[in-house]
Amino acid sequence: MVRKKSLSELEKAEIKLETLVERRDALNQEAQLLRKERDLVHEKKRELTAVLREFRSKRAAATAEARAHRARRDELQGHAKELIEMRRKLRGRITGSVSDELRQLKRQIAQMEMRQQTATLSLSEENELLGDIKARMKQAKGLEILKTDQDKVFKEVTDIDGTITDLFARADAEHRVALDASAAARAIDEDLAPVLRSVGALIAEGDEKHEAYLETRAKADEVHAKVVEMRGKVLSERDAKRAEVREAREMLREQNRAVRIALLDKKKLEDSADEALRALLTKGRVEIGR
Repeated sequence: MVRKKSLSELEKAEIKLETLVERRDALNQEAQLLRKERDLVHEKKRELTAVLREFRSKRAAATAEARAHRARRDELQGHAKELIEMRRKLRGRITGSVSDELRQLKRQIAQMEMRQQTATLSLSEENELLGDIKARMKQAKGLEILKTDQDKVFKEVTDIDGTITDLFARADAEHRVALDASAAARAIDEDLAPVLRSVGALIAEGDEKHEAYLETRAKADEVHAKVVEMRGKVLSERDAKRAEVREAREMLREQNRAVRIALLDKKKLEDSADEALRALLTKGRVEIGR
């Protein structure tokens, strides 16, 4: 049976480092995808926001137009009310029909003049009649002056009536334009409502994407910190492994060196023995290690 080889600390650390790197890269890729999705949502939001600004600009213009026409309407109506009060005061100066009174007085004067010309009167009666005619003619002259003033007042009142009618007509026209502008603003509000809802939904979606991006990015940073820590451990294990290899190699070199020295010493001994043997054979004696 083959014995299963156990993993070294370095191999375990390298496997864990590789796993952490893959996890970090996957999280970074997921974060990038979430960021792109968030940016797409923000781009859609910006586009709709531009549409929203256009709607709001139109609505503001319509509202401003309605406000301006209502102000003009109120101004015209206020002017008309002022003229109504002026007309009331002018009419208060008219205390009856001066024209009728003047016609009646002139008729009386004519009758009195006819009587003075046709009737037989005594001197005193004629003088009295002439006095009455003179008094009534003076009264008629006063009424004519009053009639002139009254006619002037009537003309002013008539002119004021026309002006009041014109002012109210113009005020009504301004009111109708104001109503149209308000209706246009309400129509814009109806078009604006779905855009506002869409923008709100995009804002919520963008916030959600952004939060998911930040969360994923934080996880990636956390794993990256572990990668840095594990890489340091792997490098430390590798340095230790290299040191062991260097030490083993050094020991092997020392061992080889010792073996070579031993072999050299053995060879020297053999050479010395051979030489001694030759000397013995030659001189009859042996000197070893001389």
